[in-house]
Amino acid sequence: MKLPRRAFVVAAPLLAPAILYAQTPWPNRPLRLIVPFPPGGASDLLGRLMAERLTGSLGQPVVVENRGGAGGLIAAEYASRLPGDGYTLLLATQATQVFNKYLYSRLSYDPDRDFTPLGTVASVAYILAVNPQVPASNVTELIAYARANPGKVNYGSSGMGSGMHLATHIFAAIAGGDMVHVPYRGAGPAVTGLVAGEIQLMVDLVPNSLALVRSGQLKAFAVGLPQRTPLMPDVPTFGEFGITDFDIPSWFMLVAAGRVPDEITTRLVAACDAAVGDSVFAERLATVVAEPMRTPRAQIPAFLARENTRWEQIVRSANARLD
Repeated sequence: MKLPRRAFVVAAPLLAPAILYAQTPWPNRPLRLIVPFPPGGASDLLGRLMAERLTGSLGQPVVVENRGGAGGLIAAEYASRLPGDGYTLLLATQATQVFNKYLYSRLSYDPDRDFTPLGTVASVAYILAVNPQVPASNVTELIAYARANPGKVNYGSSGMGSGMHLATHIFAAIAGGDMVHVPYRGAGPAVTGLVAGEIQLMVDLVPNSLALVRSGQLKAFAVGLPQRTPLMPDVPTFGEFGITDFDIPSWFMLVAAGRVPDEITTRLVAACDAAVGDSVFAERLATVVAEPMRTPRAQIPAFLARENTRWEQIVRSANARLD
């Protein structure tokens, strides 16, 4: 059947937007980067550094959106419900991608299904921080003290199931001595409690304690890295005391919401790699005691598999369920 000429006049304008949309290259509007922490902290700075460099690579503004709370759970839940069009990114963490699987029996998102991993971006080391009143001067003496005083040595964390809790639990299990976990409502109160002597030790992220170590308000006994860090060259590694497999940095990964088309993923991966490989990025990360962490995308599945195997066992050992 042949349509009247007038029908084509009406239909053509209706088809035009769809045709133009299909031909419009990605990205054609601003992107957003969801940061699962409040403004002002080291993680927020990392997110803003990434946003700056992604903006330069992609040719569109990348706007930071802070959605803090519940150790990243709120941000991850929110991002998991958004379209996989490449316009929403998440600064993911060990908690959002690994810990939460084992901390919650019913997780409202699937870290593997609901996101497209783009690359790791940064890592932050842990240190064993100790109150100066503890009668020990190194890891060996601290372990001996804990074993001689079962149930009398308290260790703190930023909350049940947090990275600090799980990392300190590893040390407590190695040390023995029946240490007592004291969870605080955040890293700041936990560090304050350590300085005040409410707790005796904590495996803490370096940025939280470095200034206090340098001022003498805390002692640093070991760093959780394969080699000593230039930030604290006098602080030995756990390995130097015979404690192996304590290379457990806290890490951050850039992921995109949803399952993103391959051609867009390729652009995002390239932009992520360029940001992490930038010397200015590394210099500015150093101001918050973090280091670039570059894992090729092809190696991310194996990396996450190792992380899941390690931390599932640790969460179960620490009895750190949150529901």
